Amino acid sequence: MDMLYKNLNMDEELISSALELCNADKACFEKYKTYLLNGKSEKLKKLSALEKLAAVLYTLPAVYGNYKKHDIPEDIFFDTFSDIKVWCDNAFEQYGVKGLVNIHWLAKHLSMKIFKIGRLQYEFSKFAILPHAGIKNVLKCPYRLGEKCVTLHIQQGEKLDTRRCFDSLKSANAFFEKYFPDYKYRCYTVITWLLNPDLENVLGSDSNIVKFGKMFTLLGRAPDSDMNERRVFGYKKDRENYVADNALRRYVLDRINKGKPLYSYNGFRPKNK
Repeated sequence: MDMLYKNLNMDEELISSALELCNADKACFEKYKTYLLNGKSEKLKKLSALEKLAAVLYTLPAVYGNYKKHDIPEDIFFDTFSDIKVWCDNAFEQYGVKGLVNIHWLAKHLSMKIFKIGRLQYEFSKFAILPHAGIKNVLKCPYRLGEKCVTLHIQQGEKLDTRRCFDSLKSANAFFEKYFPDYKYRCYTVITWLLNPDLENVLGSDSNIVKFGKMFTLLGRAPDSDMNERRVFGYKKDRENYVADNALRRYVLDRINKGKPLYSYNGFRPKNK
């Protein structure tokens, strides 16, 4: 198997099965490649999970070539596309299928809209504020709606180490200045339940989650109960089988039982802070 695929650290039989589909109908997968290189996944949404994975893998060598054209280091390429395994694992856990379900997300990686740099992922984006923002925070916000920014994402499966997050942000500053100097942005944004200010009372000030939240100035929030519930308890679990075995799960389960929503919050951080 090509080293490009071996370095994804995925099940080799799954990769082989997907690549067999590509070899059987290269003309079709050439079309899919064109869509994905342009960040377009709508034409692929009716494909099977294995066909979606095949389309991503078929497109990967072209993306590798685009990284080389930009002189982007190989380790960033493989760190970025470690997300293929993450979302294949999610598809199996959530739906019991082998392959990819959320190809829309991976299309961003393939079109070079998202990069993983150290612990965090970074996406070219535009500044936005979620509903229910505190007016005081909005008035103090120095950024304009719709202006260029970079949005952070926290890939699952790794400890949210505060030092690694700070190192990642520092590396991201240098990355965008070196490889995308024409992309002028002033801040990083994030939308996640991890910014919930109540978590300090739940987890304590020494928690990595709480320390991460304090890296950002809080803006708005919006109900996102289903997603946040899955983030804490996982997929394919019935509520009656939830185990409140730590402070975070006890807090979340208490809100669920009381019919209270779970929120996602957004915040910002100046680029050079």
